Amino acid sequence: DRVDKLNTIGFSWSVQADANESKWEKRYVELTEYQAKHVDCNVPQKQGELGTWVHRQRLLRKKGELNQDRVDKLNEIGFSWSVKAEAEESKWQKRFNELTAYQAKHGDCKVPQKQGE
Repeated sequence: DRVDKLNTIGFSWSVQADANESKWEKRYVELTEYQAKHVDCNVPQKQGELGTWVHRQRLLRKKGELNQDRVDKLNEIGFSWSVKAEAEESKWQKRFNELTAYQAKHGDCKVPQKQGE
């Protein structure tokens, strides 16, 4: 009966869990501010506590240890789960664009091996 009464008023049975949730929310807000300024959520890992936090979110998700509510919240702001994959895709797209320009200029895709990078 007493436990039920406490539950009805939102009593917290775990101070540690509340502290962790509050800390996560604080970093999430910092990330949204970073995103507003930099257009993405790719905080360098070496950039203080926020960078470490972002890296940790990726690791936790990879290991299946990040709860779905947090995954969803990060997805809502366009969080990138694999920066390396995005960088590789961007590099590929850049080279493809260069090839397209070469093809438009020369009429073929026979780029000399010594041309470009």
